[in-house]
Amino acid sequence: MSDTLLRQWELLRAIPRAPKKIDVATLMTKLETAGYKTTKRSIQRDLNLLSGVFPLVCDDRSTTYGWSWSADAPTFDLPAMDGPTALTVRLIEQFIPTLLPPTIRDLLAPQFARARAVLGANPDNTLRQWTDCVRVVPREMPMLAPKVNNGAVRVVYDALLTGQRVAVDYRSRANDADEVKTYEVNPLGLVARGNLLYLVCTLWDYKDIRQLALHRVLTATATDKPVTKPDGFDLDRYIESGEFQYPIGPMIRLKAKFTRGAAAHLVETPLSEDQIIENFDADHVLVTATVRDTSQLDWWLLGFGCSARVFEPALLAGRIAEANGTAVP
Repeated sequence: MSDTLLRQWELLRAIPRAPKKIDVATLMTKLETAGYKTTKRSIQRDLNLLSGVFPLVCDDRSTTYGWSWSADAPTFDLPAMDGPTALTVRLIEQFIPTLLPPTIRDLLAPQFARARAVLGANPDNTLRQWTDCVRVVPREMPMLAPKVNNGAVRVVYDALLTGQRVAVDYRSRANDADEVKTYEVNPLGLVARGNLLYLVCTLWDYKDIRQLALHRVLTATATDKPVTKPDGFDLDRYIESGEFQYPIGPMIRLKAKFTRGAAAHLVETPLSEDQIIENFDADHVLVTATVRDTSQLDWWLLGFGCSARVFEPALLAGRIAEANGTAVP
């Protein structure tokens, strides 16, 4: 393979996709770093030649001109994208697009299109059939995702990606009334809960951790201030602590009576590692498990109606009985 071909190949790899661009001087530096001694004149000649074959565009509208692959240029795979890779990329596009930063989604758009083309090229491709056979459905009552301000969300994602603070106007639902507040936010993490996305963050220089629903972010403006994280913050530990289950108290030892039908799923999906299910009578079982005392636990128990009755702890038994309008056991 000739040095000219190798140099031109490296040149094509160094050119970004629009709207990003790169000038000839920077291209020369990249080529020299890769071991190809050349001149600006040679690079310009290569670019003019290659733009007749590949969808390369030159932005010469200002002194900061540069070269780019056109925004809608197809992806050229060397080696070609294979079936398993195409399936992986397609599943990412299908199931987790909202968890990708918008800038990354934009960059991956050609890869998504290429994956669809690879899988669709052969109707008998068994990998193609996989995307028709897999779906994700919610366990809770299905609801439509809320509308979001895409521009504001893009700013928040970029701030999370770059470790910068962001100023937001946020529609708070305090006291059951909408109220718009302005916050300076330290983004710490993003958590998907069903079809809702929550930004885990702190505000200004406070240390207490908050959750902001992204669909309530009305506007967002980037700042040049770096994020300050609370000492020892870890997103996994924060989630494991039960914060997304709306904690009420500490870990408790739940003891509750369930009808056998209501408790059947707990055999396959236990509440905890130490869960015990015992016979209570001919129609009921007694379930004992260590769980966190949360509002989510209350909602879950109330969903069983008269098919469940809490015995311990007393505070939880009282809350559930009061909500059900029954006597405290």
